[in-house]
Amino acid sequence: MFGKKVLRDVDEDEFMNNISLVREKVNDRAVLRAMHFFAENKRAEAEVRALENGDFEAFKELVTESGRSSYMYNQNVFTSKDVEHQNVSVALAMCEYILKGKGAWRVHGGGFAGTIQAFVPVDMLGEFCEKMEAVFSKGSCYVLSVRPFGGIKLF
Repeated sequence: MFGKKVLRDVDEDEFMNNISLVREKVNDRAVLRAMHFFAENKRAEAEVRALENGDFEAFKELVTESGRSSYMYNQNVFTSKDVEHQNVSVALAMCEYILKGKGAWRVHGGGFAGTIQAFVPVDMLGEFCEKMEAVFSKGSCYVLSVRPFGGIKLF
């Protein structure tokens, strides 16, 4: 339709200005996923800038925004074949309820039956794990620490 082989080569404005034509060619889920793709690429670049500038608050906002986009546009937090079980959706809703904007959360990994990633303030970690494990079972929270540097050569 746009004379391109891959979506990354399509101009976002051209896509959006022709969305009614796109919808005639593909299903709405594909349209929504394309919208997520365009926004997510910009968000990823903004996340890098936020981290490079030491702005962790902006980074967390972008992570949560990315997660909302995954849920709403990419639609990869539950399968339509089993709408009765939406564990990832419930986990994300619990994060929003518990953290009340003080951290960040998003689907992580393959989605559907995958996991979530949550950035939890240290002073809320105990409460967060307790409430999440009350819903999803003991041991369902894995607490990780982020190093201030990337991969290093040990030997």
